[in-house]
Amino acid sequence: MTSASPQANDVLATSATHRVPIHGHAKVLAGLERAARSGSLGHAVLLAGPEGVGKRTLARRIAQALLCTSAPEEQPCGACRACRLVAQGGHADLHWVETPLRIEAARELQSALALAPSESAHRVAVLPLIEAASIGAANSLLKLLEEPPAHATLLLTTAAEPEVLPTIRSRARRLLLRPLSPPDAASALQAGWGADAAEADRLARLSAGCLGRAIAILGDADALALHEQWLDRVQTIVGADRAERMALADALAKDRDALPAGLTLWNGWWRDLLLLNLGVDEAFVHGDRGPLMRPVAASLPTARIVDALRATERALAELAAHGSPQLVLEVLLLGLPTLNHPPAVSTA
Repeated sequence: MTSASPQANDVLATSATHRVPIHGHAKVLAGLERAARSGSLGHAVLLAGPEGVGKRTLARRIAQALLCTSAPEEQPCGACRACRLVAQGGHADLHWVETPLRIEAARELQSALALAPSESAHRVAVLPLIEAASIGAANSLLKLLEEPPAHATLLLTTAAEPEVLPTIRSRARRLLLRPLSPPDAASALQAGWGADAAEADRLARLSAGCLGRAIAILGDADALALHEQWLDRVQTIVGADRAERMALADALAKDRDALPAGLTLWNGWWRDLLLLNLGVDEAFVHGDRGPLMRPVAASLPTARIVDALRATERALAELAAHGSPQLVLEVLLLGLPTLNHPPAVSTA
């Protein structure tokens, strides 16, 4: 278990007051801060949403609200020592747990949270990607959720909520964080990170409105090209036979570090395909791929698209839990739907 330093996909930008900045999620943030100030937040909050949507950033902001030493109506003030330490990841009463959660870390956390707070009225633990926790760690965490210390608050995050144990979900206040609209994400990239209009628009589209994901590839031409390559791959999979899919699984498994971001892009592609299938065009993200995706969406039953979306989320969770990349990819690719006559891969 470690205290965390800010990460790129936490969307943590420098702030004059050290208040962790949040882009979007206004209603969720207002409700959480109000609950933190009034003492009605509860002992566990589950922040759910796609990778890069801002779950960890929001968790850090709520930690500031809980640990801030200013008057309640000012929390989080962003100026007190506690707010500064939380922004920097070094507050003694903030416990940022390594991912994936293992039983040793869960037991260590249980012992730490049992202690009286050192500098505030609370101890706060952030547990990212809780869906990747080992069975032993999840069971240990369940005991903590059933009998939490009065001063403890657990902030859990998940990018694959269906993979979180129902017993854990039922004991936490569940909040869903949705991606920003592409225009809002583009505006944030221009205002907060200096992206020009064309670059901001493209990043907002490629990241499906997940600002943290966009920031991670901002100004990186190679990363942008890689994103397009991953989208090309999922487009071709629907027309690939078993041998081609096994060969692709073998090739992709050799670069494990690239898999989470790549499969997250696939997840967004399947989500867009589902929206097209249901006729919800206004929420469609990959606009330039519409001519290629619409025939696929029209040719696949809704249930098969939903299955593919869930299978991709499951693969992401298994990779986060250190599953075998080769096995995870083979199971995923062999289970994805097939079209006999898919459109050619071209966005021209």
